[in-house]
Amino acid sequence: MNMIKYGIIVGSIGMARPFSKPNVSKVIAKGNDHYRKGELGPAMQSYNAAIKTDPDNPIAWNNKGLVLAIVGKYQEALKCHLKALELDGVYIDAISNIGMIYAKMKNYSEAMEYYDAALELRPDHEAAWNNKGNLLAKMDKHDESIACYKKALEIDPGYVAAMNNLAVSLTHTKDYSGAIELIDGVLKERPTFAEGWYIKGKALIGQKKFGKAIICLERAHRLNPDFTKAEKALNILKKSLAEEEMPAKTRTKKKKSKPKDVQEKMEADLQELSSEMEIIESEYDHISDHLNESQQKLFESIGDDPISRSDIKKSVKDDMSESTFQRGLKDLEERGMVNKEKKGRYVYYYRSETLGAMDDEIIELDESDKGKKKKKKLTEPKDFSGLVNRAKSLAKKGRHEEAISYYKKALKINPYDEMALCMRAQSHYELGEGNKAMSSVSEVLRSRPDSLPAWFTLANGSFQLKNWQDAADCYGKILEISPGNADAEKNLDICLKELE
Repeated sequence: MNMIKYGIIVGSIGMARPFSKPNVSKVIAKGNDHYRKGELGPAMQSYNAAIKTDPDNPIAWNNKGLVLAIVGKYQEALKCHLKALELDGVYIDAISNIGMIYAKMKNYSEAMEYYDAALELRPDHEAAWNNKGNLLAKMDKHDESIACYKKALEIDPGYVAAMNNLAVSLTHTKDYSGAIELIDGVLKERPTFAEGWYIKGKALIGQKKFGKAIICLERAHRLNPDFTKAEKALNILKKSLAEEEMPAKTRTKKKKSKPKDVQEKMEADLQELSSEMEIIESEYDHISDHLNESQQKLFESIGDDPISRSDIKKSVKDDMSESTFQRGLKDLEERGMVNKEKKGRYVYYYRSETLGAMDDEIIELDESDKGKKKKKKLTEPKDFSGLVNRAKSLAKKGRHEEAISYYKKALKINPYDEMALCMRAQSHYELGEGNKAMSSVSEVLRSRPDSLPAWFTLANGSFQLKNWQDAADCYGKILEISPGNADAEKNLDICLKELE
């Protein structure tokens, strides 16, 4: 850890990330394109080519480490992230990734040092507070983990991952009422969130409200039939209650010893299963979480497709001065978040180099049935197309909450895929989550304002919810983009008749 402390000291006196050589920027950007499509082999080839050309490029080393981590080569990934940090002592993504790698390797003390280092650089980094809390929870330091989750929620009160994890730690400290109050807030917004019902069921067991606990655990298992932890807890609870109702002679003959109190038995059995929860991936978007307000606006105006400097300036002209605009673009270039190239007399920008920190906010489920867990892992899709196909299959069966979780995993690989964002929005509409659906579609429309799939998703979703005016406006926009579109004309007529 001497190296990281030294790096922070150097950073405090103005150490800047080295500029990438122009051709290296393009090679890294090409690698990122492969990475987001789930094409890990070609991505690795690009990063290796970039490193061969520019061995001192920290972004190439960081991104190579992410690929190695995905395939489980943690030692090799660690070397890459350490190299990136050696080259840039204030590279917050590299610091975070090193902590995550150590956590995956169960080297908790080293992981903690790197999370603390990240928080020293960025005290308002809610994901780092959440992941530090996860680490403390795994070490059974629940009072300390609670403090970390609360800190994350001070920074972002709507941070669902931290809410769930805080509720879990509260059950460990026997603050069951606090856990239930917290998880009820989550379930109000996400009533089909299976893990939330499981947490509530565990807290109700702590309160000895066994009937209500059974209802919650059954709901968790029904919402997610593959959630074996909920199924096991449910079976243990039912078995314990059945034993309690047996005649005393039968119980004594069977056990030959005085029966334990049913509450103590259940708590002992359930403790073996652990209360750690799996939080859906990509709950929090790390792509640009470390930017200030002006940098954020500039970054959002730049998509994957090249955009001219003048067009960027037009999109933010009312929000920032010329000096802020110039400085913001320069900062994004230096961070490796956008790439710049000249074509004729124009300068074009597009999102380019860094893949950032690993989006790992998971507290792993400690399944006792290793065989089942292994089998599930082998059949789980890993690449972008596999994850999207699994999501589409689940959506067809009406299992939209699960479908959304797979869309989120796919979008972690390729955050800008138009159809995946639109299909995720459709599942949100099916669940009655109009605001989340619109948020998903807006990610497409920000960079592609004339996207027909995005406008059709908004239009059909509003139509489905009988928001006739919104649907009519969207179908009208579609007809501006695609005059004579038969489906849009037909549905617009229906909307107008309903409005009459």
